Amino acid sequence: MHRSRPTVGLPLALIVVAGVMSGLGGGSAVADPGTDGTLYVNHDVACSDSGTGAQSLPFCTVQAAADVVEPGDTVRILSPTGDPYSGSVTLTRSGTSDAPITFTGAQPGTAGSRAVFGWPGSAPALTLDAVHDVHVESLAFTDDGGNGVAVTGSTDVTLDRLAINRPALAAPATGSAVSVDGTSSDVTVSRSWLGPSYAYGVRTEPGAARVTVTTNEITTMREGAIVVTGTSDADVTSNTILAACAGGVSLDGGSSGVVENNVAITSGSAQSSTCPAPTAPLYAVSADSTAEVTADYNVAANDAGPSAPARTEYSWGGTAYATSAAFRAGTGQATHDIDGFGFVLGSQPPERSPLVDSADAAAPGELGTDFAGHPRADDPIVGNTGTGTPAPDRGALERADVITIPADAYPSSGVAPFETSVRTDAVSNWAKALTYSVDFGDGSDPATGAQGTPITHTYTAPGRYLTRITVTDSDGTSTSGTNWTTAGTATPPAATLSAAAGTANDGAINAGAAQFTAAEPADAWEVLSRVLAYGDGSQEALGDGVGQALHQYPAPGTYTATLTQTDRLGRTTTATTTFHAADTYVATIPQHDTEKTIAAHGILKISAATLHADSGGVDAAQLQLVTSAAKASGSLTLYTAGTTRPGTSTIGFEPGRTALDQATVKVTPTGSVDLYNGSSGAVTVNVATVGLQSHAQYADTYHPVAPVRLLDTRTGTGGSTGPVAGGHSVTLSVGGTHGVLAGATAVVLNTTATGTKSSGNLVVSTHGTTDSSLTGPYWTTGQTASAQITLPLKDGKVVLHNAGKGSAQLVADLAGWYGTATGGSEFLPVTPARILNTRTGTGTGKIARLAAHATLKLKVTGAHGVPATGVTAADLNLTVPAPSGSGYLVAYPDGTPRPGVYSLNFTKGHTTANRALVKVGTDGEIDLYNAGSGSVDVYADLLGDYDVFPATS
Repeated sequence: MHRSRPTVGLPLALIVVAGVMSGLGGGSAVADPGTDGTLYVNHDVACSDSGTGAQSLPFCTVQAAADVVEPGDTVRILSPTGDPYSGSVTLTRSGTSDAPITFTGAQPGTAGSRAVFGWPGSAPALTLDAVHDVHVESLAFTDDGGNGVAVTGSTDVTLDRLAINRPALAAPATGSAVSVDGTSSDVTVSRSWLGPSYAYGVRTEPGAARVTVTTNEITTMREGAIVVTGTSDADVTSNTILAACAGGVSLDGGSSGVVENNVAITSGSAQSSTCPAPTAPLYAVSADSTAEVTADYNVAANDAGPSAPARTEYSWGGTAYATSAAFRAGTGQATHDIDGFGFVLGSQPPERSPLVDSADAAAPGELGTDFAGHPRADDPIVGNTGTGTPAPDRGALERADVITIPADAYPSSGVAPFETSVRTDAVSNWAKALTYSVDFGDGSDPATGAQGTPITHTYTAPGRYLTRITVTDSDGTSTSGTNWTTAGTATPPAATLSAAAGTANDGAINAGAAQFTAAEPADAWEVLSRVLAYGDGSQEALGDGVGQALHQYPAPGTYTATLTQTDRLGRTTTATTTFHAADTYVATIPQHDTEKTIAAHGILKISAATLHADSGGVDAAQLQLVTSAAKASGSLTLYTAGTTRPGTSTIGFEPGRTALDQATVKVTPTGSVDLYNGSSGAVTVNVATVGLQSHAQYADTYHPVAPVRLLDTRTGTGGSTGPVAGGHSVTLSVGGTHGVLAGATAVVLNTTATGTKSSGNLVVSTHGTTDSSLTGPYWTTGQTASAQITLPLKDGKVVLHNAGKGSAQLVADLAGWYGTATGGSEFLPVTPARILNTRTGTGTGKIARLAAHATLKLKVTGAHGVPATGVTAADLNLTVPAPSGSGYLVAYPDGTPRPGVYSLNFTKGHTTANRALVKVGTDGEIDLYNAGSGSVDVYADLLGDYDVFPATS
């Protein structure tokens, strides 16, 4: 009844990988295994099922290779990324006894990992149909249903080192991890891991012959781990079985064979609602099979625990036996069986365990290596109670010598070329003689040595090398360890760092978020770590392969970021870059937030929440102020709460007149802005938010232009000619004209009414909507009045409505626009500062009024927080105090022709203020031209500046 052992290949460690399937090819194939007789399958690279299966163009699917494989061929199934091969595979082609067909999923150079089959259907993952002389090895299977591997009508089949696991329990559990039908023979299932959730681990059907199940680990099957039915000459040898839910080994239906060296374990702790307390014995042979079955050297590890009663260990011919001693006394079988202790599945026997060196080396199907590939070894600490030299251990795993390689045995690192030495002082727990093999990982041949003599090697070229030390004892047991060794370059890799503002897919900019790029150095393998300090007190470690980092700064300002790069030899290099965090413009529908009366010399506090500026990194708000019911002449000053009130004015007012101006003010999310009444009398003010500036939102940049006239009803410019009657409107196209982007989100206009026939005011609205409008300039009969307006756009058009009773000529001049196109500018708010006062000489160096038809040059860069370069526009408030005549000012970039536009209109005896968002000349100056008939004093208050995006200083 004893037969020779089946021949199987060398083992690999069990590492099951999983993933997502990549693309598949199609068509018919012609085998071209090449000189080495290998067909390749690899769906992680360029592949074709209509190709030849060459390594340079492998098959995409395993089935394509199965359809063309010839005797002597090896089908190598590759999966570099671990992605599974989906779908069932059926093999119908055979090898010969001298030239078998081999399917292998062993992954080269990946420490024993294997290709994975993952299939969703009820068919087996792999079917061997009417074939012979076929070896299947080193494959993993994970499925939702059906059998794992089905052998039908086949002979001389070896299934070795498989991992078959169903990740989720089917209810009820069905199928077998491995099934052998009744027309198959000479089938070996060896050194495989059969996982839970199947009904059966290995199951044979009536008529099968010469089936060997050896050195497998089988866990938690729902109906039985190894079930042999009506099978002749079956050998069940050296398996380790966790039989928590059902029987371990069962032979029935007139089966014949040998059951030896197995370990069957029961565990109450493994039972659950899907794995109830079992009643089947660990080993069972039916009455119709007892005459032709022998059992010996087995272990019944009955470890039910407190959660379940003890199991029946044996059933022989229908009689139950609680212990191996009872079984032996009742049947004469099991002369060397042992029981009564617990055991851990997947672990080698502990030292001095009864399992060690106590099995039968002559058992049919016994292998020379165990489940993990360790050779059968003699434990010198334990006396041999088994047969053979050495006597094997019981179960799937052999107790092996423990070889300890010191942690500091590996080579050190240095600058190439450098000589290194490997220590040869590993320790054998069994005091065995040790030999060494060292692969230094640089392509040189492995070096060998003996205990006590260091192995030296010189690394001649820079690189990072994986050194592998393999220590082998005299029994053939090996232990390997690896460590990376760096042969460094003469100088450490250079660090580089650059930064750009964050940009969204739609072109919007977050000017306070820096996208840093730390380019990978030429010798990236040499870099150990990179730490990026952002310059605001925070830092981040960049992981392997990470070359970019996005950082949101807490506030506008200039920050110096530093990249510190440390290489594997401990050397550091640094790189720095400067990032100028700034604001971009968030267009809003104008919202009239508050209307209050401010007492003489009183302060109105307006919270950031009231101004809708309390979130999203908002640093400044653009407000429109309208004063009325003034009891005395004076001015209002707008500034950030908690700061010193600046010596500036935002809007002037006087009794009997309505005044209007727009201004920018710095805010904090939890603070407020203050509005100070410098008059001796009370005044009522209406405040509206017309836009926000944020350093933490993806928003728009500003595009200043040299002022250009878009509308003048006196000349027909803009398509409308003649005075606009009271209560009537003019629609003006802005987007898509004069360089304004068609998709611009907001526009800055200087609006003017002249030739006025009655008092009134202008209302400027966003075309295409009913809830977006701002009050324009107010006027009295005959007065020319102007105001700068920032208004959101919807379809590129604005509507100018004469809200007075009498007619007026309307004028609109373009100052700039907001949008996402390239070439825009970002905003930097500043503390309000008076940079021009002709009464004191501030800004000019001399006390002198601006003469009629004269031009004043005003430097706006390089002071008061404004950068010296890169400035494109200045956010100013212009005031003409108590002029002796009427006229207007023109503000424009220095070095450009003076445009025929209005920036501020003034009337004799009336102080007038107006916001002026003015493009700056290339020299950092703006020009102020007095178009009036007499000299005037002029104030200019700075509220912020716009810098070319991205700002660099």
